[in-house]
Amino acid sequence: MKIIRKILIVVCVVVFVYSAYNLGKIFYNYYKIEKGTEDMIEQYVQTVNESDVFDPLDRKIDFESLQKRNSDVVGWLYIPETKIDEPIVRGKDNDTYLRSDVDHNYNYAGCIFIDANNNRDFKDMNTVIYGHNMKNGSRFHDVRYYHIEGGTYIDEHPVIYIYLPDGSVNCYQVMASGNIDAGSQLYNIGNDYNQYVKDVNSVASHKKEVDEKEAPIIMLSTCNSSVETDRYVVWAKFSENVK
Repeated sequence: MKIIRKILIVVCVVVFVYSAYNLGKIFYNYYKIEKGTEDMIEQYVQTVNESDVFDPLDRKIDFESLQKRNSDVVGWLYIPETKIDEPIVRGKDNDTYLRSDVDHNYNYAGCIFIDANNNRDFKDMNTVIYGHNMKNGSRFHDVRYYHIEGGTYIDEHPVIYIYLPDGSVNCYQVMASGNIDAGSQLYNIGNDYNQYVKDVNSVASHKKEVDEKEAPIIMLSTCNSSVETDRYVVWAKFSENVK
């Protein structure tokens, strides 16, 4: 009995140590992801004016240095009062930055990137922007709240900003959110604006009235951790470019 008891104790200790190691590894990886984002913001984002009312031009992005680091950088995505504040890249295909950081090193969280079929200037009818839904709240984790929390979250976070290398900022009004299949036709770049908007409204869980005038759309997409083939998505319509 003593031998069996000792064996059981050893097994329990081994299992505990192994589990603790894996848990520590997960937390360390999350720490590296968050630290990497914080370093990017500290290095490339400058606040030029502090004010109570947010003005997108109060922030400046050092694209000259950022694009020297990686010429695939096409913009910087920012949604106030969320954790979404990161550079946007465009790879040669949609696998390039799926599990790679901006320096092409392996990173489980990948980068925020536009579909390889999209142009770099965000002037396509629909520009698809991908990011992982990380459990620690990084990357596109907050995108899901547009669907889960519905209209209140859209009302509280109605504008999405994309900073461009020419120093200007594209402002987008959030128009809809939803949960769709990863193979949905709504991922197409498209050319029939009116039909595309109708299709979006037909599947959207939450909608917000925006100007009916035709304008480029961005589509933020991230995984639904509950259903492997589903994606949380947010659509926003271009409203103005400020500089």
